Amino acid sequence: MIPSPKHVLESWSALIGMWGSSYFALLEAIDVELAAAATVLEWPFVVIGAAGTGSVLLSSWQASRRQQRPRR
Repeated sequence: MIPSPKHVLESWSALIGMWGSSYFALLEAIDVELAAAATVLEWPFVVIGAAGTGSVLLSSWQASRRQQRPRR
């Protein structure tokens, strides 16, 4: 089964949210000039990561609600 583009974007943006701070720490350890250039990307990474994580959580919650059926 091929995943939907929405699912792929959710997953990648959540990964950016989880690993973004480690990426910036690595850039800072490697080269100060790279870290200075990367500071421009910090807030967009935070926004993308938060949106992706929230979207994954919302999709998971909706999927769990669809699977539950009322008992009679």
